[in-house]
Amino acid sequence: MEKQTNTICYCRVSSPKQRDDLARQVEFMRARYPEAEIVKNIVRYLNYKRKGLKSLLGRAMRGDKLEVVVAHKDRLARFGFELIEWVIQQNAGKIVVLKQTNLSPEQELTNDLLSILHVFK
Repeated sequence: MEKQTNTICYCRVSSPKQRDDLARQVEFMRARYPEAEIVKNIVRYLNYKRKGLKSLLGRAMRGDKLEVVVAHKDRLARFGFELIEWVIQQNAGKIVVLKQTNLSPEQELTNDLLSILHVFK
């Protein structure tokens, strides 16, 4: 029997000052996926102890087939995205990134370094 796919829109910002951005992300997702579950986090992206992220991973590990939708790849994780994607894919799930950005390796490295500096400032 084919597992039912659970669509989850994951929205995240890094600080409480960005609540308006979080509200815009949620509105954007609800307009495109009105039946989807919305998971929200306000936490820095290097913190993997996010309640919403842990919930997604736990569900995937229990065997749920998930379609996780994010506006941008870094909303889910700037570092470790591929590992999270692999866990989701283990039960025929997938991650959908709505706004893809094609960066050169140099641009990606620059963004990563700036992210690290931002966390430790």
